Amino acid sequence: MATKQTKICNEQFLLKVSKDKLLATIHPVDETVSYDGLDFNEIIKEIQQNGICSGLVDELKPDGKRIAAVANGTSSVPGENARIKPVIKPSVVRTPKATEPGKDVVDYRELGSVVNVREGQLLLEKISATKGVAGKDVYGAEIRTKDGKDLAIKCGPGVALSEDGLQVKATVQGKFLMQDGKPSVYEEHTVQGDVNLKVGNISFCGKELKIQGAVLPGFKVKCMGNVSVFKGVNNAEIHSEGNVFIKGGLVGEDAVIKANGDISVDFCENIDFLETRGNLIIRDVIVQGKAKVAGDIKALDGKGKIIGGSFVVGGSMYTKELGSDGEVVTDVVVGLNTALEKRKSKIEEAMAIVPPKLNEVLKNISALNDMKKKEGKEFGGEKAKTLDILNKMMPKLMERNNQLQELHVQLNEDLDKAADECVYVVGTLYPGVKITIGKAVRVVSNEEKQVVAEFNRKKQKIIIRTMSNDEKEECAD
Repeated sequence: MATKQTKICNEQFLLKVSKDKLLATIHPVDETVSYDGLDFNEIIKEIQQNGICSGLVDELKPDGKRIAAVANGTSSVPGENARIKPVIKPSVVRTPKATEPGKDVVDYRELGSVVNVREGQLLLEKISATKGVAGKDVYGAEIRTKDGKDLAIKCGPGVALSEDGLQVKATVQGKFLMQDGKPSVYEEHTVQGDVNLKVGNISFCGKELKIQGAVLPGFKVKCMGNVSVFKGVNNAEIHSEGNVFIKGGLVGEDAVIKANGDISVDFCENIDFLETRGNLIIRDVIVQGKAKVAGDIKALDGKGKIIGGSFVVGGSMYTKELGSDGEVVTDVVVGLNTALEKRKSKIEEAMAIVPPKLNEVLKNISALNDMKKKEGKEFGGEKAKTLDILNKMMPKLMERNNQLQELHVQLNEDLDKAADECVYVVGTLYPGVKITIGKAVRVVSNEEKQVVAEFNRKKQKIIIRTMSNDEKEECAD
């Protein structure tokens, strides 16, 4: 333990210094020697004569083994290295390998879930290195130490380091990850296989989400940007603020597809909820679908068939075939955007209730007034109370009825403005198809080829005419 042992106080006590020179102690040389009557100042003086000058004690406090400290050095404190403190816990990924050597195509395989961050969000903070604090041994000599090591933050794409080098913030909106120790934010995310139990539901705030497999039943996919699915969607939900591209089929009554941009799919079957503020592009066939489309519906690639279902379209419909030779019910409304369609639905619902109710109230008031004239003073009780209630109710119903009439007139004007949209059929238009344009409705009774269904304002009805060469070329493009 000791690096030096010296007898002091007439060789009654042994002075020891620890190997690290941070502790000096004394203890009696044998059991016959006692601390009683010992002159503390003389001991300190003798200790100093032995070169011990730093950290001297104010009094002796022998322990159970009769060892008393006489001087304590001060340990050095090394500086702490700089470190990175995550404000947002990132996903951690390994360096991807090129799928084809020599080409800039990589295969990112996530090892963690998607961590979404917004632009400008603080991601990491650097805790600066600290300086070391020197110590002093009992001989008064300085004990040197090292300062903490600095750390330079290396950034990947989508992030920026502050001028003082202490903060990392996102410069784009997307997924946050640490790739080989570098913070990065990517606006694109790729799922290599299916969206299944292993992957779970996906919520991504970036610009592009790519799913190389299928979206399986019961799963939900949400993205602030575009969504691409390369092996179909089966009874699953996709919500996108951008475009939705589906290669393969979209099937199932429980499937929900909602987009602010265009929706493009190979084929659809038995879809109850498909809604977009853009265009709906069918690259082959849609069978028994229900869709609300703010833009156009285009089914001009592949078989280009629209068979069965109901479609509310803000723009026009372009298709090779509409309906089927089996006269499957196919209901098409063009020129009616979703906002106008909702207003139309609400007005129609209210008009199915308010005018009949007003007529009923008027009839009851008239009947009760006749009874009042006949009965005179005998008219009273429940009949009088009912008449009073109906008289109070009538003005409100009349006001509401007048409002509905005004709204209905405005609706008809808006529908008339929307009546410029058409249904273009490059191939065959089959009997049984119901077409609504503006206020006019027509059920197709004969098979037609290469025709346009449009609203004729002069005749105030839907006519079906032969498609012009320019229209054929436009559809071909």
